[in-house]
Amino acid sequence: MRLFHLFLRRAGVQQPSALASRGSSRLTVVCPREHLADVRRHVYRELHADDIQIAQLSIDYGQPAGMVRASIMIDCPPKHRAELMRRARRLQAHPGIREIHWGAERRYALN
Repeated sequence: MRLFHLFLRRAGVQQPSALASRGSSRLTVVCPREHLADVRRHVYRELHADDIQIAQLSIDYGQPAGMVRASIMIDCPPKHRAELMRRARRLQAHPGIREIHWGAERRYALN
């Protein structure tokens, strides 16, 4: 895909600025299974803003002892990154959330 975008740029075709300026981050929340519905509602309330969008939410039930891991992909323009960080820190105060991990979007290469 990068090669394709390189050819487009060399041909003079530019990406729209709204798409080019967005960044993706991954937030992982670990909580007990019985608190999942409440934590999910809290995450949507806390992270919802005009320019901050939840792109994907996936749940992994493979955690030991009744724990679940929610992986949240968040689309956020760079100018709102500080607001996103403040909102994510507020998530830690929720009594049902045990752990929160931040990471950039993982990109996998297939050979």
